[in-house]
Amino acid sequence: MPQSFLKSAVLSSGILAASLVATNAEARNYTLCGASPGGLWALLGAGIDAAVKKEDPQSSVTYQTSSGGFANIVQMSQGNCDMSIVHLGEAVIASKGEAPFQAPVDDFAVVAVLYNWAPMQWLMNEEFAAENGISSIADMKDKPVDLIVNKRGILPSILAEASLKKLGIEFSGIESSGGSIQYQGSQTAEELMKDGRGDIWTNAMFIGTGSIGSIAESVDLRLLSVPDDVIAYMGEAYGSVPVTIPAGSYDWQKQDIQTFGAQAALIVPKSTSPEEVEALTTGLLDNIAQMQNVHSSMKALTPEVMRSAKSLPYHPGATAAYEE
Repeated sequence: MPQSFLKSAVLSSGILAASLVATNAEARNYTLCGASPGGLWALLGAGIDAAVKKEDPQSSVTYQTSSGGFANIVQMSQGNCDMSIVHLGEAVIASKGEAPFQAPVDDFAVVAVLYNWAPMQWLMNEEFAAENGISSIADMKDKPVDLIVNKRGILPSILAEASLKKLGIEFSGIESSGGSIQYQGSQTAEELMKDGRGDIWTNAMFIGTGSIGSIAESVDLRLLSVPDDVIAYMGEAYGSVPVTIPAGSYDWQKQDIQTFGAQAALIVPKSTSPEEVEALTTGLLDNIAQMQNVHSSMKALTPEVMRSAKSLPYHPGATAAYEE
């Protein structure tokens, strides 16, 4: 993302976003910044739209594609969308002014957590793991591991690097030990793992996602655990949540695996009136089935999940809706 683009977000962070929720007198078309078309976030956008329409048939939500959470924070700060879907980790990074931002951008507040069950899964080739005595990510230190992470600047890539750094494992150290770091999307990562050009792939993925099953058809896999102190640190620093991947989640997985997970949330500008956000949140709560029905993985969404964010403040209007 161009640095000048991010800098402009800081300069314009005080711009008021448009009203979010229709009143009885005025139906509105809200703009929601999401991610690429066809993905889970696009489905979530459709669910939010359906919930809003259920509350007021004259209103709607227009889903605007983007490159993801970092861009959405910028777009919303510039008044280009009324609400955004982000990973909470991205919002934490923005609020601290860490890269890729040049200064803090924090003119936003949480409306609802949309999911918190996308664990960082560290999938290692079983043969490599057995040969090198690796069962935890801590065991990767000084090993010549060919590590595949998500593309540069994408949250799971940032989380992977930060969690290893907490253990004293630098990406540069992996390379100096004879290993490599490859920044790839899921499709390419799957191919690299299948043909042995990668020893381990990590990404924030739902349990049972198809790409993992596809890799397991070609090579034996081992899920690595994450030490408790790293899980705690990732929660404090990036808003991640502890996740247990239960034994038997995969045919080849014999024991519970502890890791941390990414969570996504709906955010709005702080400047939005409490009345508007309360009405929006109430509409989502009353029509939660509209979001649960967009994908089988969303069946786990509950009001308790929606109000579970700890790392960033909720908008006062959202808090009022949950307290009711």
